Amino acid sequence: MSIDRPTGLSAGFHAHLRHAGVPGLLHAGDQHAPTSWVIRTHTHEAWELYLQLAGPPTQWTVAERTWQVPARGLLAVPPHVPHAMTASSTAPYHFYFAALAPAEIVPPDTLHPIWRQRRPLVITDAGSMITPFELFLREVTTHQPLRTAGLTYTAALLVTEASRLAEGRPPGRHLAMHPAVATAKRLIEDRLAEGVTVDALADAVHLSPAHFAELFRTESGETPGRYRARLRMERARLLLAETDLPITMIAADLGYSSSQHFATAFRRDTRTTPSRYRGAAAGSPSSAG
Repeated sequence: MSIDRPTGLSAGFHAHLRHAGVPGLLHAGDQHAPTSWVIRTHTHEAWELYLQLAGPPTQWTVAERTWQVPARGLLAVPPHVPHAMTASSTAPYHFYFAALAPAEIVPPDTLHPIWRQRRPLVITDAGSMITPFELFLREVTTHQPLRTAGLTYTAALLVTEASRLAEGRPPGRHLAMHPAVATAKRLIEDRLAEGVTVDALADAVHLSPAHFAELFRTESGETPGRYRARLRMERARLLLAETDLPITMIAADLGYSSSQHFATAFRRDTRTTPSRYRGAAAGSPSSAG
């Protein structure tokens, strides 16, 4: 397994996974692209999942048809099907991607029919794919015990969540959790950078703001604002430890008004600065390849 850092990107990597010890994995990556970065026509031997996290919608040509992929949208391209961006983006954009063979990753009796039909798929609201992708890319970019098992399980999680979204059904509610709170948590997670107000969350679950706020606190033990703050810090620690993204870019991606605002919040939560945290993490036995 090896990892490249393509020239021309603002930040990011492309990991080659054919020799990672897990059948069905070809490659994966996390890339921050400037407007000049255009993905040219290409094909793969397996399905490619492209999850756009931020930026304006990108235009794609897949199997001679044009598709639009918005932020938090998922494009799934079948094996051997030519695909490309039709034009450059109007602003910088950020995406995760993975090329894999679902039939080699999940048991045959659980394989969703979508992976046998060999038709492109676009899901415009695929925010629930963000966490599975982050777990998978964490296994890709770090050396740790049981790494092969971690790659296997997180790749299966990617395929499973994409299969659920292909059904066209919203994510199910958490067991033993009020459905309004489960829905609100999912909305907060999907819109972590821009944030969602208590009033907007309450409106989404058809409750009064006061009733919703009390229900959320009772069910989860924290306020919606604290829940979002905790998730942002967890993601910040992950990005600092396991990527080379500039701190200013991490701050912007997580919705902080400035790198100074981010540094203040990070120090309050961790008692250290983002740069010192990254330096300490770099001293641990981890590698990009």
